[in-house]
Amino acid sequence: MELLKKIKDRAPEYDSNYEDLISRFTVMQGGRAGTVGGSAVWEQGKYFSTKYEIYMYAALLGLKNDYRVPLSQDSKKEKFIEIKYWQPQDLADYLIMGIFSKSDIDFNELENKEEKEVEKEVLNLRKLLEEYANGGFDKIKSKLEQEPTYFENNENCFIDLMDN
Repeated sequence: MELLKKIKDRAPEYDSNYEDLISRFTVMQGGRAGTVGGSAVWEQGKYFSTKYEIYMYAALLGLKNDYRVPLSQDSKKEKFIEIKYWQPQDLADYLIMGIFSKSDIDFNELENKEEKEVEKEVLNLRKLLEEYANGGFDKIKSKLEQEPTYFENNENCFIDLMDN
């Protein structure tokens, strides 16, 4: 599907204010991003190997709670790698399906739209993904502020947070 390819070719953005939060739970990569193995995750006491993994989690957390926060126009933004490189791909596809379900796209009408209009819809979908991820990051940040040791004393903290 052409629409899916267009979506996966995008690199979503996040508010750079969450950089410390992301780094706290993500392995510091050496050389090429995503090259650190499971032992480094264990040694560094991290929950996620790559930044895009915590981004996927944050987006799913935002979707599950139907909580989205728009990125501020004046905030500094950072980009992740394109969605087509996210692993596992099935999870990335599941996330895209979740974004489709929250969008107001009429897929029947989409086939009749000009390329420019389709591009606008793709940008809207990326924006929606960013808003749900931003909402998820906000929930993680709030939990950290409410209970500073929550993520240190509970090895299932991210699973439990999804259930709250």
